Amino acid sequence: MRLPIRKVREFCVFDNNSPKSDTLDMAEYSRQTYNFNSRVILNDDTTDADAFVLVDPESLMDTLAQNVEEPLPTEPGIIDYGVKFGKGAAIIPIELFATSQAKMAGLIQKVKEAFNPDLLEQDLTYGETTKYMGYHPFDWTETVDSTSRLFRIWLKSQETPAVEQDSMAGLYRTAKLKLKARDPRKYLQGQSSLVGAGGAVNAGTYNAPVEITIVASGTTSTSLQLINATRTSADAIYVTTALTNGQTLVIDTLLHSVKLDGVEKRSMIGSSSEWWNLFPGQNTITYNNGSNMVMTTRFYSAWPI
Repeated sequence: MRLPIRKVREFCVFDNNSPKSDTLDMAEYSRQTYNFNSRVILNDDTTDADAFVLVDPESLMDTLAQNVEEPLPTEPGIIDYGVKFGKGAAIIPIELFATSQAKMAGLIQKVKEAFNPDLLEQDLTYGETTKYMGYHPFDWTETVDSTSRLFRIWLKSQETPAVEQDSMAGLYRTAKLKLKARDPRKYLQGQSSLVGAGGAVNAGTYNAPVEITIVASGTTSTSLQLINATRTSADAIYVTTALTNGQTLVIDTLLHSVKLDGVEKRSMIGSSSEWWNLFPGQNTITYNNGSNMVMTTRFYSAWPI
């Protein structure tokens, strides 16, 4: 899909050695920029006005929201996000613009490298850690409830994009990104935390997963309960194995991961446990049988994509 034409930026297009001018309407893309893994910024014509990549923001988010599926990291099956979300990868069309063939060649290389799955797997920041499972940050600023907020979702590129030849003497090209979202949420950047028991506020409109860290200062109980008591029927995670002094247990309710001093230990959690999230708004977090330990609950407020 070609961009609507309006006087925003002029490109000199050489067709059979005859220059003509064309203009692009950047305003109709809401000036919404997206930063993928600090490798490429979509809809950014300010960093380099002679070579940039465009994507339709509305189409991008709608497509991603319909294509969310993630296998559980430690057992067979998938995380069920409900009937709203489909399966597989989202196909996102993008457009590449440049003022010279040399600029276009550099832009194509940049896009291919940014979304090359093999190169992303070598990214030690995210690609090789269990927590991120090869997903990388996709950041943007959006106004929600009259407040400008910085959001992040986690995306995985499924293949290196093939860039198609187009008209305008190679100064306009199209490609398709094949992306997969880790889960159906967009997260507010800036982590919140609660030490001990008390109130935790999820500022978003979607349930937010939590990371619970237990640091033992002695031998803990074999009937420790970590509770979200917001609803009448409280949700609890049951830790049925004692920790000893100095040990650290980390529970991730998004990934259903339990690590004792960095080693996966799902066996420490009782089978009747609920992998609870924070509801939108105020939540009451507490615990039972919590002697000889400090509990910290960390989370990012969440909205649906």
